[in-house]
Amino acid sequence: MENAELLRAAIAMAVADGKVSRSEMGVVEGLARRAGVGAATIEAMFDAAARDETFADNLLLQPKDRAVKAVELLVGLARIDGEISSEERELIVRIADSLDVVDDEFRTAYEAGIKRADHLRKAR
Repeated sequence: MENAELLRAAIAMAVADGKVSRSEMGVVEGLARRAGVGAATIEAMFDAAARDETFADNLLLQPKDRAVKAVELLVGLARIDGEISSEERELIVRIADSLDVVDDEFRTAYEAGIKRADHLRKAR
């Protein structure tokens, strides 16, 4: 269940700025494998995310440390292409709020996500 929720959030993040990079797609495909989700379902999820801005609302991620890690993952996914667009940032904040990841937890997760993505980009 949680892997599917992370996949849903990652897909919403990937489409937030209107373009899906190869790196973003790689992360989504990895999450899909872990969640046991096939290509047809991924395609349908991308279509739904592109049409519905509330696609990633009401995520069910518990306990709190999983929610914080999810925010970190989403920040990293948004940054993996080198920048975080305003649309991606707004979605990250909305998801973090819905997961009750705020203040210091949010800042820590945000900084860790940026650091992870920048490290991965340099390693390529």
